[in-house]
Amino acid sequence: MPPRFDAGALERLRALLAARPAVEIVAPEHRRASVLIPIVRGDDGSYSLVFSRRSESLAAHSGQIAFPGGSVEPGETLEDAVKRAAEEEVGIPRGSVELIGRLDDLITNSGFLVAPYCGIVHERVAYVMQQSEVTEVFEVPVDALLEERQPEVRYVSWRKRHYPAYFYRYRDYEIWGLTGRMVKSFVDLVWLAL
Repeated sequence: MPPRFDAGALERLRALLAARPAVEIVAPEHRRASVLIPIVRGDDGSYSLVFSRRSESLAAHSGQIAFPGGSVEPGETLEDAVKRAAEEEVGIPRGSVELIGRLDDLITNSGFLVAPYCGIVHERVAYVMQQSEVTEVFEVPVDALLEERQPEVRYVSWRKRHYPAYFYRYRDYEIWGLTGRMVKSFVDLVWLAL
């Protein structure tokens, strides 16, 4: 069966992202960060997203599955920060990433204001992990995220309250939390592009 999310769907996604302005939150009390949702093409013409598992030794979000990204340095644009972080964390060269759009800003429980960017990685990359931050890099086919059972909604506890969270499963991986929220926003647009 051919992939549902193919080159045509990617071009329609690009058009959708260009036509919709991202919701930008003004919250100067939060530290600014940007995250890359890297879209890579396989040899069979299918597309996948690149994820990493964060090191257990990190102060925030340790051991969780995430997209490459991080804090914005002084004088750095959100776009420059997201490309720098992807190169530093997982070895995606800055020059091989084409940013095609931005999703709505999100605020994390740990006090970050995050700008997620969708980006096409135009060449196959031999991932190089920043050992102090990343323990694993893996790809998840976009079509796997479109399966009928995805996502599962569960309630998680935080500070004595219960919140709904999106959980995406692929093989032995469970993607949730902030990354699950970004995947849900991305997949909602992918559905419109099919």
